[in-house]
Amino acid sequence: MKHFRGVREEEMSHFFHTPPKEFSRDIERKKLGIALGATLYIPGSMRNFSSKLANNNFKNLTNAIICLEDSISDSELTEAENNVIDELRQIEQNYERGRILEDELPLLFLRIRNVEHLQRLAKLLGNTLQLLTGIVFPKCTSSNAESFLLTVQDINRQHLIDLYALPIIETKEIIYMESREQELTRLYKLFKQFEDLILTIRVGATDFTSLFSLRRPGNRTVYDLKVVTDCLTSILNKFTRQEDNFVISGPVYEYFEIQSKIKNSQIISSFEGVLWDEVQLDMINGFHGKTCIHPSQIDIVNAAYIVPKELYDDALLIAGKRAETNGVLRSPARNKMNEVKPHYSWALKILTQAEIYGVLKENVTSLDFLQYLKEI
Repeated sequence: MKHFRGVREEEMSHFFHTPPKEFSRDIERKKLGIALGATLYIPGSMRNFSSKLANNNFKNLTNAIICLEDSISDSELTEAENNVIDELRQIEQNYERGRILEDELPLLFLRIRNVEHLQRLAKLLGNTLQLLTGIVFPKCTSSNAESFLLTVQDINRQHLIDLYALPIIETKEIIYMESREQELTRLYKLFKQFEDLILTIRVGATDFTSLFSLRRPGNRTVYDLKVVTDCLTSILNKFTRQEDNFVISGPVYEYFEIQSKIKNSQIISSFEGVLWDEVQLDMINGFHGKTCIHPSQIDIVNAAYIVPKELYDDALLIAGKRAETNGVLRSPARNKMNEVKPHYSWALKILTQAEIYGVLKENVTSLDFLQYLKEI
């Protein structure tokens, strides 16, 4: 698996100082969490999603969540479950017959409704569970998290597999300020006990807004909703501290456009422009990756995480000089101060990001590359 895998190598060389490296589900947990990037939601009711994934219909997609929760009405759940089982078994058969290779498919995750739902689906899927990289657990609270995490552990033992857990924080216990700190503290203690099992912690901003009868307009980022921003800040504060190894994924942006509106290396006022701005805010605040609800969002999200050459040079200098000094270093671009002690953990994160998403050439921007992606 590799980001921007739909772009030919010779074309990548026009934009990248260092191209993205390949990764697999077997790499170190935190690095894999950072590597997910844009995660596409696929409704479990979608017909023939196995062939769409195998035929690279979703260009540059590295991972997808097959959803059996909010995207499926209660009356259609059984039909959607049967469809998911059939489609996953079709993928399994294609593997066995050599029609597709493992690195030709994105990593797959399954979003279930509750613990009982997971237990029932695990029995129905049997050995087909090995196709999945993890289980996404919605509306996770301190009351149900332990049961979910223990169930994933039990499934792993029973089937000799290594599924990850991806809890979604999106309930009133978190967004309501009078219960938030206690709930986050309880979740933190639980998640620390199962830290090696948790690939990413996801956040559900749409569920948060629903609790206040709000819906953000398409021309504003989620950070313009102050009640949501306040909550997202608390989540980041609790789970992204230097001493921990959690990865938090950014919330969905629920608007999309089929036609590109990129012109002269600038995204003009549009849904795509708002998404671009939101991903920048996600990134600088500590989120890694983002839930996507349309294929047109994939390249926008992933392009934002490509590392500029100047940042890469700074990170390389800080990490490389730590053994020699822990003082101040002048940046290679001669425009900023690099302090080894406070900037070291940042530098390591940037170097990991650079390995996964690549490093741009000097004087090339991520918008330049995004414009190219939209044109091919």
